[in-house]
Amino acid sequence: MKYLTIVALLTLGATGLATLMLYDNGHVSMVWGDWVIETSLSFLMAALILIFLVGYLVIRFGIHIWKIPQYWRQRRTLKRYAKAQSKMEEGLLALEYGDWQKAERALIKSAKQSEAGLVNYLSAAKMAHNQQALERRDLYLEQARTEYPESAEVIGLVEARLLAEKQPERARAILEVLHNESPKNAAVVAELVTILEQLKDWKALEELLPKAKRLKAIDSACMSELQLKLFAGQLQCSKTLAELDEHWQSFNRKLQAEPELMAEYIEQRISFAEYAGLAEMIEKALSKRWNERLVYQYGRLQSGPAYERLKVAEKWQEKHGDSAVLLLTLGRIACRGQLWSRAHGYFRDSLKLRPELETFHALASCYEQEGEEHQAALIYKEAISQIEHKNLGAAS
Repeated sequence: MKYLTIVALLTLGATGLATLMLYDNGHVSMVWGDWVIETSLSFLMAALILIFLVGYLVIRFGIHIWKIPQYWRQRRTLKRYAKAQSKMEEGLLALEYGDWQKAERALIKSAKQSEAGLVNYLSAAKMAHNQQALERRDLYLEQARTEYPESAEVIGLVEARLLAEKQPERARAILEVLHNESPKNAAVVAELVTILEQLKDWKALEELLPKAKRLKAIDSACMSELQLKLFAGQLQCSKTLAELDEHWQSFNRKLQAEPELMAEYIEQRISFAEYAGLAEMIEKALSKRWNERLVYQYGRLQSGPAYERLKVAEKWQEKHGDSAVLLLTLGRIACRGQLWSRAHGYFRDSLKLRPELETFHALASCYEQEGEEHQAALIYKEAISQIEHKNLGAAS
C-alpha cells in the first residue's frame, strides 16, 4: 500500500509537470565565461533527471562492487554455519539412537564452526563420559573453557554432574568454588545439596538447606524429603546412645511421628542393644499408619515376651497378610517363642511371596535353634541354588 501511494504521487506529479510544460515549454539561458547555453526548460529538466538516474545507478553499482568481498565472506560463513548445523543435527539424532561414538564425532567436528559451539563441546563431553573416555571428556571441557571463558559457570555445573557418580569429592570441590563465586545461583546450590546428600555430609547439608529454601533451588516436596534424610542421617551418625537420644528429643512431635524417621531411631537403638519401650512405640505407630520398615524392626526386638508380641503381630495379618516382611517378622517372633511349626510356616509363606536371602537365613537359623542341623543345611543349600538361579537370570 505504501509503495502504491508513492507511485501514484510520482505519476500525478509527472503528469502535472508534463501538462505545465505543454502549456508553456519555458526558456532557460546559462552563461559560463564566453559560453552561452540556451535551451527549453523541459529539456533541462529531462537532462537533470537523466543525470540523476545515471549518477544514482553508478553509485549503486560502485557500492555493490565494493561489497562483493564482504558478500563472499558472509556467504562462506553462512555455508560453514549451515554445515555445522547439519553436523550438530546429525550428532543429536545419533544421541537419540544411543550411538554415543557417532554423536561425539559429529558434535566435536562442528564445534568450532557452530554458533552453538559451547553446546557442542558440552554434549560431546557427555558422550565421551558415557563411553568412559574420560581423557576425551576432560579435553572437551577444557576446550570449552578456553573458547568460552564467559561461560565458566555452566561448564563447571556440567563437569560436576559428570563427576558426581564416581568422583563426588571432586564434584563437590568444583561446586564449592562456583558457590563462592556466585552464592545466589540456585542451580549451583541445588547441585551442591545433591552432592552433600550423596556424601552424607549432614552437617554441611544442614548449613546449606536454609539458603536452598530461600533461593527456591529445590521444590517444597523435595525439601521436606531432604530434611527427613538429614534428620535420619544425624541419627545414623550418633556415636553413643546419649547422643542418639539427644538428637531424637530435639525433634518436634510431628517429626517423631514420621515412620521413616522413627524406624531409623529404632534401628539405631537396636544397634546399641537398647530395646526398652521400642515395642510399644512401634505398635502405637502402626496403629495409625502402616510401615513395613517398622514391621521389620518389630521382628528384630530381643526383649519382652515373644508370645504376647506374636498375638499383636498376628492381628496385623488380617489386613496385611500379603506382606512378605510381616510374615518374616511373624516367623522370627514365633521362632523366638519356640513355636517351631508356626515359625516354619510363616517363613515359607514369606519365601513364596518374596524369596529373599535373609528369609532363608532366618528359617535355617530357626531349624538350628530347634536342633535340626540337617534341615538347616538343606535350607542353606536351597538359598544358594536360589541365588545362582537369580544371577543367571540377571546375566541373560
